[in-house]
Amino acid sequence: MIRTRTIREAAAYFHEADPQTCLTETAIRTLLRTGAVPSARVGRKYLVTIEALETYLEGSVGPKTPTEPTTRKSWKIK
Repeated sequence: MIRTRTIREAAAYFHEADPQTCLTETAIRTLLRTGAVPSARVGRKYLVTIEALETYLEGSVGPKTPTEPTTRKSWKIK
């Protein structure tokens, strides 16, 4: 059974399992935004599985290698 949670719910889950954990909402959000942990975005919320976070914490999955940076177009006013 897949256990999908929002960032807040995932942080609460890990805090309940280990009150001394350093895995905060901000840390989880950073992992999701960088792509280190797979997630889905629904509206304004990120959804992540507890299994994906546990796999990352076990060291089985590392952050993705950065691809070629995208260049932003600059608009010039004539």
